[in-house]
Amino acid sequence: MPENKILLSIIIVSYNTCELTLQAVHSCRKQIKNTKKLQEKTEIFVVDNNSTDETISQLKKIKADKTKLKIIQNKDNKGFAAANNQAIEQSKGEYILLLNSDTELKPKALLNLLNSFAQYQGQESTAQLSSHEGKLDKPGIIAATLLNKDGSIQPQGGSFPNLFNLAIHMWFLDDLPTIGKFLPSTQHTGKRFNLKKILKHQEPYQQDWVGGTAMMIKRKMLEEIGDLDSNIFMYGEDVEYCLRAKKHHWDVAIDPQAQVTHFGSASSSSKNALLGEIKGYLYIWAKHKPAWQTPFLKFILLTGCWLRIIIFSFFPSHKEKVSIYKKALTLIS
Repeated sequence: MPENKILLSIIIVSYNTCELTLQAVHSCRKQIKNTKKLQEKTEIFVVDNNSTDETISQLKKIKADKTKLKIIQNKDNKGFAAANNQAIEQSKGEYILLLNSDTELKPKALLNLLNSFAQYQGQESTAQLSSHEGKLDKPGIIAATLLNKDGSIQPQGGSFPNLFNLAIHMWFLDDLPTIGKFLPSTQHTGKRFNLKKILKHQEPYQQDWVGGTAMMIKRKMLEEIGDLDSNIFMYGEDVEYCLRAKKHHWDVAIDPQAQVTHFGSASSSSKNALLGEIKGYLYIWAKHKPAWQTPFLKFILLTGCWLRIIIFSFFPSHKEKVSIYKKALTLIS
């Protein structure tokens, strides 16, 4: 590799998260500075979606060094996928890391992700063989293990959405005692979050889809399947992208050795998250699934929303969620 070639492009999308964004940037710069492999071969993009706080002014105060820091300032909020795509189009790295603004890298996180890609290179010839199903032989996306602020492991990703998996999630079947942990679900939370199984992994392990919170992408894959789908404003773009990757026989995995603290829900409200999730499912079905499934999808989403409205109505602290799911009903019907 030529000395001046960019190995890694890090992309952070910000929206009114000034302190967290600065923390994320400094976390990256510190790790780059302390990792010889990344020095002078890494660039950082911050794409700001028209923040009204001091994000831009504070970023401009960061002293220039051998780490290239580039700021893209939008005049409106373009959403997560479109903002990332802006930086992707300007990036030059062999690998691209999508990193939430509300994150902080743990030691060697970047190096561990890159080493995991290097470890499994050269095995692409077996990627399309059914006998190698489940083996990590063609990694296109590797996500870091996400940690809560207290250091505990944070759930992320899940099984690819289909009618069965989605019904299990929307109807709380994955939260049932005993059997819940054995059922597939679009989101590996609740009983589906198997901490003991996760802790057993020492090497990168496959998962259908992973969150875009700390997702490293191989440029070779990106050139084959394209950018994130900018038709999705926020939430669901990671599921759709992993689904597209898998259709092209690229593997998606989580690296247990690469860890990133995710402070969570700092850059978006629960309302945006819940409504964005519903919109995401509707869009993914319209794009990737046969038309005959749409009525069944809407039935599952509608009944799931009503189930939440009924349950949350008994808890005054969940009054806002009741209102949100009532609004979600209007998106589905």
